[in-house]
Amino acid sequence: MKRQGRMVDWGSMVLGFQSAIRNPKSQIRIGMVLLLTRLLTSCSGAAEESIAPGDVRRMAAAGSFYPRDREALESQVDDLLEASPEVEVGGEILGLVCPHAGYPYSGRIAAAGFKQLIGKPFDAVIVIGPSHHDSFRGVSVWDRGGYETPLGIVPVEVELAKAIIAQDDAIRFARAGHRSEHSVEVELPFLQRVLGKKLRIVPMVMGDQTMETCRRLAEAIVSVSQGKKVLIVASSDLYHGNSYDACVQTDARTLGAVEAFQPEKLCEGLSNGTFQACGGGPIVVAEMAARTMGADQVRVIARTNSNEVTGKRGGYVVGYGAAVIYRREKKGSTDMKKENSRKASPSSVQARKVVYQPLDQEAQQELLRMARATMAGYLNSGKIPAFEPKCEALNEKRGVFVTLTKHGELRGCIGHHESDVPLYKLVPEMAVAAGFRDPRFYPLSKEELKDVRIKVSVYLTNVYKIEDLSEFEMGKHGIIMMKGGRGATYLPEVPFEAGWTTVEEEMESLCRKAGLPGGAWREGAEFYVYRTQVFGEEK
Repeated sequence: MKRQGRMVDWGSMVLGFQSAIRNPKSQIRIGMVLLLTRLLTSCSGAAEESIAPGDVRRMAAAGSFYPRDREALESQVDDLLEASPEVEVGGEILGLVCPHAGYPYSGRIAAAGFKQLIGKPFDAVIVIGPSHHDSFRGVSVWDRGGYETPLGIVPVEVELAKAIIAQDDAIRFARAGHRSEHSVEVELPFLQRVLGKKLRIVPMVMGDQTMETCRRLAEAIVSVSQGKKVLIVASSDLYHGNSYDACVQTDARTLGAVEAFQPEKLCEGLSNGTFQACGGGPIVVAEMAARTMGADQVRVIARTNSNEVTGKRGGYVVGYGAAVIYRREKKGSTDMKKENSRKASPSSVQARKVVYQPLDQEAQQELLRMARATMAGYLNSGKIPAFEPKCEALNEKRGVFVTLTKHGELRGCIGHHESDVPLYKLVPEMAVAAGFRDPRFYPLSKEELKDVRIKVSVYLTNVYKIEDLSEFEMGKHGIIMMKGGRGATYLPEVPFEAGWTTVEEEMESLCRKAGLPGGAWREGAEFYVYRTQVFGEEK
C-alpha cells in the first residue's frame, strides 16, 4: 500500500497516537466480550419466531458484499474487530460514521468504528443509508418486523420507527429504497456481533439528501428520542472516481469537514462538490441530531481507499472513513490527566523548559536496530522482544515518534510527546504501533518489511508553553496549538515536507487539522513547543 507523500497528516495522527498501541489487558477484555456476544447471538431465535415473515426485509447483499455462510461471516467480522485498534473515546458515543462497501475493501475501516461500541448498551440503533437503486423523495423507514442477515433477523424497534414517521410527512414506510439496498444491510453483521441479542434497529434510506430533508429527519429523530439511549449510524463511502491523488485530497477535505462538526457547512460543501460522500446526507443528519442531543466532538479514527487496499494505484477508486460523534465527559483530575496525556494537551506539559542531550551515533544506531528487530520479531511471534540497552542514554525517559516510509511514502507514524518508560522500551513499542496499529494503514506484512525504512524522532526538550508565537521557530520547533478544547500538532520537519515558507501557512494548516476556522490561531489560542533529534536508516 502506498500513501501520497507530499503532505503527511500529522495532525490527525498525533491526536490518536497513544490509543493506537495495543494494550494486552484491553485485548483480553475485548476478546471476552466478543466471545460472550457470540454466545448471545447464537441463541437469539426467540425474537425471530415472533416476527411475521412478510414483515422481514430479506437480505440482498449476502454473497456479494459479505459472506452468505453464517460461520464464515461470524469469523470474518470477529477477525476484523479483533485486528482493529482500541481507540480511547473520552465520552458518550451518540453517532458513528462507517463505510458500506464490500468487506474485503472497507471492512477494516467499518470494524474500527464498530469496535468502539463493545460493551455499550443502546435502546435502539438508527441506521441511515443513501439509496443507490430506487429514486424517491424524502426518507423510507422500515417500521416493522426485522432485517435479515446470515446471522439472523435483527428486530426493528417498531414503536420508535413509527414515532419518527409520525413526525413528518417526508418520512414514511415504503419497501422502495430497502428492497435491493446494501447501505443499511452491510452495517448490521457488525452491530450483531458487538451488541448481541439486545440489538434493535430503525433502518432508514434517504431518497434525497437536501439540507431540508436532513434537517427534518434530524428533528424527527431528536423529538422522539428523549429519555432513550439511541445511537445513530451514518452509512457512507467517500470519494468515487478514477484518480488516486484526487481521492486522497478529496477525502482529506471531506473528513476534515466531518471532524469540524458543522453539519450545515458540510451539507453545503457536499452540494457544491467541495466534499464527496455518497451517504453525505446520513452524515449530516447524524451530526445534526447528535449535536442537539449533546454531542460536542467528532473524531475520525480510520481512513483508507480501495487503491490502498488492493495495493494497486489507478483505475476506479473509492474512499472509506470511520468517525465517532460523542459528548465529552466531565472528568475528575485523575481522568483528565490521563486524557490530556493522550492528546498532549496543555495540562500535561510543563511551563519550564527541560533540555536533553542529543544521542550519539552509537545510541541512534542501537535504537534503529531495536526498532527493526522488534517489527521482525512481532511479525513472527506477535510479541515485543525484551532488550537490555548497551548505551546508558537509552535509559532516559522522553518523548519519541517512530515513522515508517515505504518507497519514500508514509507507511505509519505513531509516538508520544512524553513518556514514563525509558527510550529502549518506548521505541520498540512505537515501532509496533506504527507498523501494526496505525488505523490509517493495514498491518505491516513480512513481504513489506524489507522495503520499509525507519525514522526515529527523539525529543531534545519536553513540551513547554510559550507566551508569544514569536518564540516559535518554524523548522526548529514542533508545535501544538490548543483552542476551545481542540488541538493539533506538527513535528519540526513538517513545514519543509509541505513546502511552507511562512509561520502563517503552518498556523492555518494547524487550524484545519484541529477542526477550527481559518485565523483561529490569531486570538485566544495557546501554543506549546518542543524540539526533536531525527535520525533514520540509510536508504
